[in-house]
Amino acid sequence: MKSMLVLVGVIAIVVILGFFVAPREQREAMLDKVAVLGDPSGGEKTPRIVREQQRKERIRQNMEWTPENQALHPIEYCQAQLEKLSENASRLDVQAHKYAVAKNQAQRVIADSEAQLTDIAQFLKEAKNAYKEADAAGKWPVTIRGFALSKEKAQEKIVAAAEKRPTLQSAIARNRVLLATLEKKSTRVAEEQKNIIKTKERIQMVLNDLNLKKVVEGDNSITDVLNAINDSLGALGTNYEDPSIDDMLVPDKSSTIKVSFDAIMAE
Repeated sequence: MKSMLVLVGVIAIVVILGFFVAPREQREAMLDKVAVLGDPSGGEKTPRIVREQQRKERIRQNMEWTPENQALHPIEYCQAQLEKLSENASRLDVQAHKYAVAKNQAQRVIADSEAQLTDIAQFLKEAKNAYKEADAAGKWPVTIRGFALSKEKAQEKIVAAAEKRPTLQSAIARNRVLLATLEKKSTRVAEEQKNIIKTKERIQMVLNDLNLKKVVEGDNSITDVLNAINDSLGALGTNYEDPSIDDMLVPDKSSTIKVSFDAIMAE
Protein backbone atom coordinates (compact mmCIF):
# COMPACT_ATOMS: atom_id res chain seq x y z
CA MET A 1 0.00 0.00 0.00
CA LYS A 2 2.84 2.38 0.89
CA SER A 3 4.54 1.65 -2.41
CA MET A 4 1.32 2.40 -4.25
CA LEU A 5 0.96 5.74 -2.51
CA VAL A 6 4.58 6.64 -3.27
CA LEU A 7 4.08 5.69 -6.91
CA VAL A 8 0.93 7.77 -7.17
CA GLY A 9 2.73 10.72 -5.59
CA VAL A 10 5.63 10.45 -8.01
CA ILE A 11 3.23 10.30 -10.96
CA ALA A 12 1.38 13.36 -9.66
CA ILE A 13 4.65 15.31 -9.35
CA VAL A 14 5.71 14.32 -12.85
CA VAL A 15 2.33 15.42 -14.23
CA ILE A 16 2.51 18.74 -12.42
CA LEU A 17 6.05 19.40 -13.58
CA GLY A 18 5.10 18.43 -17.11
CA PHE A 19 2.24 20.90 -17.01
CA PHE A 20 4.45 23.84 -16.02
CA VAL A 21 7.22 23.11 -18.53
CA ALA A 22 4.80 22.46 -21.40
CA PRO A 23 4.19 25.22 -24.00
CA ARG A 24 1.36 27.65 -23.30
CA GLU A 25 -0.86 26.11 -26.00
CA GLN A 26 -0.54 22.64 -24.47
CA ARG A 27 -1.24 23.96 -20.97
CA GLU A 28 -4.38 25.69 -22.20
CA ALA A 29 -5.50 22.52 -23.95
CA MET A 30 -4.99 20.54 -20.74
CA LEU A 31 -6.94 23.10 -18.75
CA ASP A 32 -9.74 22.94 -21.32
CA LYS A 33 -9.96 19.16 -20.88
CA VAL A 34 -9.92 19.47 -17.09
CA ALA A 35 -12.65 22.13 -17.24
CA VAL A 36 -14.83 19.93 -19.43
CA LEU A 37 -14.29 16.83 -17.27
CA GLY A 38 -14.84 18.79 -14.08
CA ASP A 39 -18.09 20.32 -15.25
CA PRO A 40 -20.62 17.48 -15.27
CA SER A 41 -23.47 19.93 -15.62
CA GLY A 42 -22.17 20.88 -19.06
CA GLY A 43 -22.19 24.60 -18.20
CA GLU A 44 -20.93 27.17 -20.68
CA LYS A 45 -17.18 27.83 -20.80
CA THR A 46 -15.34 30.85 -22.29
CA PRO A 47 -13.79 29.70 -25.59
CA ARG A 48 -10.03 29.86 -25.83
CA ILE A 49 -10.13 32.28 -28.78
CA VAL A 50 -12.17 34.68 -26.67
CA ARG A 51 -9.75 34.38 -23.77
CA GLU A 52 -6.85 35.08 -26.14
CA GLN A 53 -8.51 38.22 -27.43
CA GLN A 54 -9.23 39.33 -23.89
CA ARG A 55 -5.56 38.82 -23.05
CA LYS A 56 -4.50 40.97 -26.04
CA GLU A 57 -6.94 43.68 -25.02
CA ARG A 58 -5.56 43.70 -21.48
CA ILE A 59 -2.06 44.16 -22.90
CA ARG A 60 -3.24 46.99 -25.16
CA GLN A 61 -4.97 48.74 -22.28
CA ASN A 62 -1.78 48.39 -20.27
CA MET A 63 0.54 49.72 -23.01
CA GLU A 64 -1.45 52.41 -24.84
CA TRP A 65 -3.30 55.59 -24.06
CA THR A 66 -6.66 54.16 -25.09
CA PRO A 67 -9.82 56.30 -24.81
CA GLU A 68 -10.67 54.34 -21.68
CA ASN A 69 -7.30 55.14 -20.10
CA GLN A 70 -7.60 58.78 -21.12
CA ALA A 71 -11.00 59.09 -19.47
CA LEU A 72 -9.89 57.27 -16.31
CA HIS A 73 -6.53 59.07 -15.99
CA PRO A 74 -6.84 62.47 -17.73
CA ILE A 75 -4.14 64.16 -15.66
CA GLU A 76 -1.53 61.53 -16.45
CA TYR A 77 -2.58 61.55 -20.11
CA CYS A 78 -2.11 65.32 -20.36
CA GLN A 79 1.29 65.06 -18.68
CA ALA A 80 2.34 62.35 -21.14
CA GLN A 81 1.26 64.44 -24.12
CA LEU A 82 3.15 67.47 -22.83
CA GLU A 83 6.32 65.35 -22.67
CA LYS A 84 5.73 64.07 -26.19
CA LEU A 85 5.15 67.58 -27.52
CA SER A 86 8.37 68.78 -25.89
CA GLU A 87 10.27 65.99 -27.69
CA ASN A 88 8.66 66.95 -31.00
CA ALA A 89 9.51 70.60 -30.42
CA SER A 90 13.18 69.68 -29.88
CA ARG A 91 13.25 67.69 -33.11
CA LEU A 92 11.68 70.60 -34.99
CA ASP A 93 14.32 72.97 -33.59
CA VAL A 94 17.05 70.70 -34.95
CA GLN A 95 15.30 70.45 -38.32
CA ALA A 96 14.83 74.21 -38.54
CA HIS A 97 18.57 74.67 -37.94
CA LYS A 98 19.39 72.16 -40.71
CA TYR A 99 17.14 74.00 -43.13
CA ALA A 100 18.72 77.34 -42.21
CA VAL A 101 22.21 75.93 -42.84
CA ALA A 102 21.13 74.41 -46.16
CA LYS A 103 19.55 77.72 -47.23
CA ASN A 104 22.76 79.58 -46.46
CA GLN A 105 24.74 77.06 -48.49
CA ALA A 106 22.38 77.38 -51.47
CA GLN A 107 22.48 81.17 -51.30
CA ARG A 108 26.28 81.11 -51.19
CA VAL A 109 26.49 78.82 -54.23
CA ILE A 110 24.14 81.12 -56.15
CA ALA A 111 26.08 84.25 -55.20
CA ASP A 112 29.47 82.68 -55.99
CA SER A 113 28.25 81.27 -59.30
CA GLU A 114 26.73 84.58 -60.39
CA ALA A 115 29.96 86.39 -59.50
CA GLN A 116 31.96 83.87 -61.54
CA LEU A 117 29.60 84.24 -64.51
CA THR A 118 30.04 88.01 -64.40
CA ASP A 119 33.82 87.62 -64.31
CA ILE A 120 33.75 85.08 -67.17
CA ALA A 121 31.61 87.38 -69.29
CA GLN A 122 34.07 90.23 -68.76
CA PHE A 123 37.05 87.95 -69.46
CA LEU A 124 35.53 86.65 -72.71
CA LYS A 125 34.80 90.18 -73.85
CA GLU A 126 38.40 91.25 -73.25
CA ALA A 127 39.93 88.03 -74.61
CA LYS A 128 37.85 87.96 -77.79
CA ASN A 129 38.64 91.59 -78.58
CA ALA A 130 42.34 91.03 -77.95
CA TYR A 131 42.33 87.86 -80.06
CA LYS A 132 40.57 89.54 -82.99
CA GLU A 133 42.99 92.46 -82.93
CA ALA A 134 46.03 90.18 -82.75
CA ASP A 135 44.67 87.91 -85.49
CA ALA A 136 43.90 90.84 -87.77
CA ALA A 137 47.39 92.29 -87.25
CA GLY A 138 49.11 88.91 -87.29
CA LYS A 139 50.90 89.78 -84.07
CA TRP A 140 51.46 86.85 -81.69
CA PRO A 141 51.65 86.17 -78.81
CA VAL A 142 48.69 88.22 -77.55
CA THR A 143 48.53 89.65 -74.04
CA ILE A 144 45.33 88.84 -72.15
CA ARG A 145 45.05 90.02 -68.54
CA GLY A 146 48.79 90.27 -68.23
CA PHE A 147 49.59 86.85 -69.74
CA ALA A 148 51.31 86.44 -73.09
CA LEU A 149 49.54 83.67 -75.03
CA SER A 150 50.14 82.04 -78.37
CA LYS A 151 47.28 81.75 -80.84
CA GLU A 152 46.55 78.16 -79.79
CA LYS A 153 46.76 78.93 -76.08
CA ALA A 154 44.48 81.93 -76.46
CA GLN A 155 41.91 79.71 -78.16
CA GLU A 156 42.18 77.15 -75.34
CA LYS A 157 41.69 79.76 -72.62
CA ILE A 158 38.70 81.33 -74.34
CA VAL A 159 37.04 77.92 -74.82
CA ALA A 160 37.83 76.84 -71.23
CA ALA A 161 36.28 80.02 -69.84
CA ALA A 162 33.17 79.63 -72.00
CA GLU A 163 32.74 75.97 -71.02
CA LYS A 164 32.46 76.97 -67.38
CA ARG A 165 29.24 78.87 -68.07
CA PRO A 166 26.87 75.86 -68.38
CA THR A 167 28.18 74.43 -65.12
CA LEU A 168 27.66 77.69 -63.26
CA GLN A 169 24.27 78.32 -64.87
CA SER A 170 23.16 74.80 -63.91
CA ALA A 171 24.33 75.34 -60.33
CA ILE A 172 22.40 78.60 -60.11
CA ALA A 173 19.20 77.06 -61.51
CA ARG A 174 19.38 73.97 -59.28
CA ASN A 175 20.15 75.90 -56.12
CA ARG A 176 17.34 78.37 -56.79
CA VAL A 177 14.92 75.45 -56.99
CA LEU A 178 16.46 73.99 -53.84
CA LEU A 179 16.23 77.34 -52.10
CA ALA A 180 12.53 77.62 -52.94
CA THR A 181 11.95 74.10 -51.60
CA LEU A 182 13.84 74.88 -48.40
CA GLU A 183 11.82 78.05 -47.95
CA LYS A 184 8.59 76.04 -48.10
CA LYS A 185 9.95 73.43 -45.67
CA SER A 186 11.17 76.11 -43.29
CA THR A 187 7.75 77.74 -43.37
CA ARG A 188 6.09 74.41 -42.58
CA VAL A 189 8.44 73.83 -39.66
CA ALA A 190 7.77 77.32 -38.32
CA GLU A 191 4.03 76.71 -38.54
CA GLU A 192 4.37 73.37 -36.74
CA GLN A 193 6.43 75.02 -34.03
CA LYS A 194 3.64 77.56 -33.49
CA ASN A 195 1.01 74.80 -33.46
CA ILE A 196 2.97 72.83 -30.88
CA ILE A 197 3.22 75.88 -28.65
CA LYS A 198 -0.53 76.49 -28.91
CA THR A 199 -1.33 72.83 -28.26
CA LYS A 200 0.97 72.72 -25.24
CA GLU A 201 -0.70 75.84 -23.85
CA ARG A 202 -4.12 74.28 -24.36
CA ILE A 203 -3.14 71.03 -22.65
CA GLN A 204 -1.49 72.94 -19.79
CA MET A 205 -4.71 74.88 -19.22
CA VAL A 206 -6.72 71.65 -19.13
CA LEU A 207 -4.16 70.12 -16.79
CA ASN A 208 -4.38 73.11 -14.46
CA ASP A 209 -8.17 72.85 -14.41
CA LEU A 210 -7.99 69.14 -13.66
CA ASN A 211 -5.50 69.66 -10.86
CA LEU A 212 -7.72 72.34 -9.37
CA LYS A 213 -10.78 70.11 -9.88
CA LYS A 214 -12.55 72.87 -11.77
CA VAL A 215 -15.12 72.47 -14.50
CA VAL A 216 -13.27 72.13 -17.81
CA GLU A 217 -14.37 74.61 -20.48
CA GLY A 218 -17.85 75.33 -19.26
CA ASP A 219 -20.37 72.53 -19.73
CA ASN A 220 -18.14 70.29 -21.83
CA SER A 221 -17.29 66.92 -20.34
CA ILE A 222 -13.72 65.77 -19.89
CA THR A 223 -14.21 63.38 -22.81
CA ASP A 224 -15.07 66.28 -25.13
CA VAL A 225 -12.01 68.17 -23.98
CA LEU A 226 -9.74 65.15 -24.49
CA ASN A 227 -11.20 64.62 -27.96
CA ALA A 228 -10.43 68.23 -28.82
CA ILE A 229 -6.87 67.78 -27.58
CA ASN A 230 -6.49 64.62 -29.64
CA ASP A 231 -7.77 66.45 -32.72
CA SER A 232 -5.10 69.09 -32.19
CA LEU A 233 -2.43 66.44 -31.71
CA GLY A 234 -3.58 64.59 -34.81
CA ALA A 235 -3.27 67.74 -36.88
CA LEU A 236 0.42 68.00 -36.03
CA GLY A 237 2.96 66.47 -38.39
CA THR A 238 6.62 66.31 -37.51
CA ASN A 239 8.06 64.06 -40.22
CA TYR A 240 10.48 66.21 -42.20
CA GLU A 241 13.28 64.84 -44.31
CA ASP A 242 16.61 66.61 -44.27
CA PRO A 243 17.09 67.96 -47.81
CA SER A 244 20.04 66.61 -49.80
CA ILE A 245 22.19 69.14 -51.64
CA ASP A 246 23.86 67.69 -54.75
CA ASP A 247 27.28 68.74 -55.87
CA MET A 248 27.60 71.06 -58.81
CA LEU A 249 27.21 69.24 -62.09
CA VAL A 250 30.20 69.14 -64.41
CA PRO A 251 29.10 68.80 -68.05
CA ASP A 252 30.95 66.42 -70.38
CA LYS A 253 32.96 67.95 -73.18
CA SER A 254 31.41 66.89 -76.47
CA SER A 255 33.24 69.13 -78.91
CA THR A 256 36.82 69.94 -79.80
CA ILE A 257 38.44 73.20 -78.81
CA LYS A 258 38.43 74.40 -82.40
CA VAL A 259 34.68 73.85 -82.86
CA SER A 260 33.89 75.45 -79.50
CA PHE A 261 36.20 78.33 -80.24
CA ASP A 262 34.57 79.08 -83.60
CA ALA A 263 31.11 79.06 -81.97
CA ILE A 264 32.23 81.41 -79.20
CA MET A 265 33.88 83.83 -81.56
CA ALA A 266 30.74 83.92 -83.67
CA GLU A 267 28.66 85.18 -80.72
